Amino acid sequence: MLNKKTIFQKILVCAFISVGNYNTFASDIASAENRGVHEEVFVIGNAESLRTLTGSATFVDSEAIARFETTDLNALLTRVPGVYIRQEDGFGLRPNINLRGTSSDRSSKITIMEDSMLIGPAPYSAPAAYYIPNVTRMEAVEVFKGPSAIKYGPHTVGGAINFATRNIPENSEGKLSAAAGSYGYQKLRAFYGNNFENFGYWVDALSYGSDGFKELDGGGDTGFIRNDVNAKLLWRFGGDIYQELVLKLGYADEDADETYLGLTDADFAEDPTRRYPASQLDNFTSDHQQIHIIHTADFNDRWKLTTRAYHNRFDRAWNKFDGIIAGELVNDVLARPDFFVQEIELLRGERNSNPLSSQRIDVTNNDRSFEVSGIQFELDYEQLIGEWLHELELGLRLHNDVVERDHSQRGYFMQDGVLIFDGDENRPNKALNRGETDAIAIFLNDQFSRGPWKINLGLRVESIESEFGESAPGIEREQSDSQEVFTPGAGVFFEINEHLGILAGVNKGFSAKAASADTRVDPEESTNYELGARYNKDETALEAIVFFSDYTNLLGRCRASDPCAGEEFNGGEVEVFGLELNAAHQWIFSNGLNVLASVVYTYTDASFATSFESNFAQWGDIVEEGFELPYLPKNQGRAQLGLEYKKFSANVALQYVDKMREVAGAGEFEQGLFTEALTTLDFALTYQVNDAWKIKFIGENITDEQEIVSRRPFGARPNQPQTFKLGATYSF
Repeated sequence: MLNKKTIFQKILVCAFISVGNYNTFASDIASAENRGVHEEVFVIGNAESLRTLTGSATFVDSEAIARFETTDLNALLTRVPGVYIRQEDGFGLRPNINLRGTSSDRSSKITIMEDSMLIGPAPYSAPAAYYIPNVTRMEAVEVFKGPSAIKYGPHTVGGAINFATRNIPENSEGKLSAAAGSYGYQKLRAFYGNNFENFGYWVDALSYGSDGFKELDGGGDTGFIRNDVNAKLLWRFGGDIYQELVLKLGYADEDADETYLGLTDADFAEDPTRRYPASQLDNFTSDHQQIHIIHTADFNDRWKLTTRAYHNRFDRAWNKFDGIIAGELVNDVLARPDFFVQEIELLRGERNSNPLSSQRIDVTNNDRSFEVSGIQFELDYEQLIGEWLHELELGLRLHNDVVERDHSQRGYFMQDGVLIFDGDENRPNKALNRGETDAIAIFLNDQFSRGPWKINLGLRVESIESEFGESAPGIEREQSDSQEVFTPGAGVFFEINEHLGILAGVNKGFSAKAASADTRVDPEESTNYELGARYNKDETALEAIVFFSDYTNLLGRCRASDPCAGEEFNGGEVEVFGLELNAAHQWIFSNGLNVLASVVYTYTDASFATSFESNFAQWGDIVEEGFELPYLPKNQGRAQLGLEYKKFSANVALQYVDKMREVAGAGEFEQGLFTEALTTLDFALTYQVNDAWKIKFIGENITDEQEIVSRRPFGARPNQPQTFKLGATYSF
């Protein structure tokens, strides 16, 4: 394990080098007061930067986020090709995101950042943990895949997502907004910022929630409330070296009466919004605290140093239904209610528990604490060598994260549809463990261009050391492990003319295993290829990219609610082939009418290339070569049509997701082991009353299509039903 003193010494050395750089270049630099560096919150930069990017990426700007007043990240990411979503709660509270064929469970195989800093609860020690920033407060969301993602880790098999917060406004700016809608939906937000000669700031407060669209048998709460307060402060320092210092503070909490327990297929067909009484005590609470510091020093037109320091703490407790104590597996009960009659009646509250038997409902409190600290340095240098312009990036990141789990179990009798505590306070913990990881990562990137050519060569080297200790009934385990990774990548863009260009790239993908993983488990590794073309002319934009990911090892990761309880498994070789299409065109008419149409489409073919026996529920007991991966639709797409005329705008979006396997397999889809195709239709109508007031009316899933979107972890669960929202915004 890396010694904390060692890490601190390295930080001091890097800081000393930074100060040394200030002195070295100060004598060569004239006044730099006019060279503003704009807070450094982006990875891609902006939509215009995409035109000649050597790798594939998508920039979702603030207008796209505001168009449908999106609070559900799942819905927002349907605008991005190569992104797959497995829905869980209908509101997007627990996103399961997959990029280019990686596992979607808890978004554990992608790198998630806020303002280019790791934001996951414990991205190394426990990557399968729930936390995503509230997307509605973001300026933009950047999604990048393939070679574009190699500078960030620890997960580069599919790609990365960066949530970019708002920049400091140029002048005084404020907004107040409120919305209400179906199922008790409500959202309140207040924002204000200002900018002075050497100082700027903003404060952003958000609260939104719902009473929930599910109906609990016997009555009870099924909704949620989220609160999020953030502040950003910016100081500018003139002189020979222009500098900016950003301090960002944030606090968020959540209280959700959400559950993992779904329904039998038959009960779902009768009423998809029903909830069984066995889940009546389920409640998720969390709070997230963050401190981010960004310092940028712009030495001259060629040199720039950016330092980012971050500290995040995330505490969550999920008191939830977790089965029947000493009883049958819940998934078996829900799949075969005709066979497990007593058990399903117990879950439905139709049968009372026999106090003399083991008919007790298991309600387990999964209490976890996460802490993340890190500092990263990025030195940018630009130099013309011969006829080639080189843009060099050298980066160093020192990172530490910790996870502590305390999963305590209580037993409850079902009596007349109500859960009654059995009085046993001495049940042993299901899990009592601690994992910690230290990581040092270095990346070097050289993007050099001449004429129509732009070539990008990158290399990431990472050293990961972890420790894990566990004390639970029948389990006493102490282990340490290390992972060393060397991930090169290359991308090229050739501009055929000012409108058309082609791109190609290759990179090594890597996803670190968790601190708790058996030392015999290998990390996930792949070689990723992509080839594509971009066309931009006037009001038309087209992009088509073919990708192929060749996995030498796929890593399977169980959730705590799975029978395998958090274990990780080697899945051997896997091949993922796909096609991503993105097209948009705008018509501008002389009478002031603007019409914008866009289409996003993804085709995917993913299968195992080896045969093996499996203990992972998503893969099944036996995996054969050629079996298709679960939760990957062959086809998915989104079409959107929007128009603007004077003070009025309207947008309609049609989203389609093909049927998906829930267990690896081949041939015909087996009943109960796949989700049906789902098509939903949304609209947004906006009226700009005057410079200050704006009114918006939104309809989500207006045809009220509901299908089983997942049977994990326990039974069939639905997407959000038909929902309407009405809101107003006042700007000042």
